[in-house]
Amino acid sequence: MVFLDSNIFIIDRFFTRDKNYPANKQLLEQLRKLQINTALPYYTLLEVCGITSFNLSSEEQERWLYSFQEVYPVNILDPYNSKQVGQLSIADYLLSLTPYILKKMTVGDAIFLREAELYSSTAIVTWNKKHFLGRTGIQIHSPDEYLVILCNVVS
Repeated sequence: MVFLDSNIFIIDRFFTRDKNYPANKQLLEQLRKLQINTALPYYTLLEVCGITSFNLSSEEQERWLYSFQEVYPVNILDPYNSKQVGQLSIADYLLSLTPYILKKMTVGDAIFLREAELYSSTAIVTWNKKHFLGRTGIQIHSPDEYLVILCNVVS
């Protein structure tokens, strides 16, 4: 399972003039075409929806919040569905973020990485590699780098 960071969706929807937009768009198209198993933690989806709430209509905001996987080729992961987690209280869940925060991570990145590790992610794709490098054993790739990997798989 490949975890996609929030910035991929933000760039795709709002920053079509960004220098990274073409690679970002191509990545999303290839992931859909190749039916790669991708994921986004539920709390990261909430982060994305919070960021986009200033620019999306109410209807589009609801679609993102409740039907995101229809907009993008990604599975939304419930933090309580992981086999390793069981039923944590919210207090225990927040405490489980402590080791990540101690690695000098924002709460959003800590949540994202915790979920990626619990779900045994094979890779994280992000435009902010520095947020994760040296903090996990999971492979970290930019969308450009992951496109090369995808092209090698197809060849």
